[in-house]
Amino acid sequence: MGVHCEINLFKPSDGVFIPGSTVSGIIKYAVDEETVFNKIDVSLKGNGRLVIRDQTRKRRQNMYIYRNSEEYVDIENIVHNDDKAPPLPVGLYEFPFNFTLPHSIPASLNYLRRNARYRVRCVITYYISIKFHRPGLFQFAKKFKKEITVATVIKPRLPMEPTIYGEQKTLFQLFSRKPNVVNIKANIENCVIDLGGRININYEIFNHTNLNLKGVETKLVEIYTFTTKGHRKVRLSKDIENTDTKTGSISSGESQNMDIAINVPSELGSLEYSNLVSRDYFVYITAIIPFPHTNAELEVPLQIGDRNDPSQETVDDPPPSYWEVMAEDQKKEGQEENEDEGDDESDGEKS
Repeated sequence: MGVHCEINLFKPSDGVFIPGSTVSGIIKYAVDEETVFNKIDVSLKGNGRLVIRDQTRKRRQNMYIYRNSEEYVDIENIVHNDDKAPPLPVGLYEFPFNFTLPHSIPASLNYLRRNARYRVRCVITYYISIKFHRPGLFQFAKKFKKEITVATVIKPRLPMEPTIYGEQKTLFQLFSRKPNVVNIKANIENCVIDLGGRININYEIFNHTNLNLKGVETKLVEIYTFTTKGHRKVRLSKDIENTDTKTGSISSGESQNMDIAINVPSELGSLEYSNLVSRDYFVYITAIIPFPHTNAELEVPLQIGDRNDPSQETVDDPPPSYWEVMAEDQKKEGQEENEDEGDDESDGEKS
């Protein structure tokens, strides 16, 4: 069967689609010999896949592997459906497509990371797919697809007005009758931050102990939480570079008050609406207490992302100079799993 296909998208100006927006375009295909198709369908699909390997637990030399998967959108549009259709003549054909993304879906994600215990691979993809079906028991559908990138528009669930968070740590000390307490209080201007925005926070730390605190550190932290089948959770965190601030010591009985402004890198954004994975952000304020005591730490939660729909101005894909024949998607589920297990990419993420 000689069928060649290209999928042209009408993209937003930034190339990224948002939940609730329209995905439209034109599919062009060429048939180089008379061919009978009893069905042609075009679909918008989105799904997530998670594989976690516990590299510290072994059974018969194999690592424990935990998985999960999830479907976010599966909309099918039947273009042609006729079991008695005559052969399609040689020629060029085209037809438009138009789909609407659901509102509550996660952003696209391509994540690969490992630590001392776990190796995590998590992928969330969206794509336009077209299938050409031929009659007959052993005739397999020929499939073409084109991936699209989806960004999350967050629904605020945290306070958007000045809010106070607090934490108290009591130190145990022998032969001391008075309470030995470190109090941390933080006032944040807004917990919902725009992409590339700024976090404005004021903190005050009271050192009601007989020790001198060694200093205070503030930083922005990104935390991924992955959930496998059976609700097993794995949490991986990362300090965001160039967002940390350190101050000097706090003497016994003294306090420290500080205004902090953190510029959020434009590529950071919360990931929500998935049961596989979440990506959350926190400002950590840590009072460093001398050994053998553990530090006092306050977490201030954040949501980072656009709240309003960006411009829906669209642009067409540039016309190809020749038929751009897309690679067929002949992978079966088993092949995909093998690909995951043999993936030796360097650690990293793209979202």
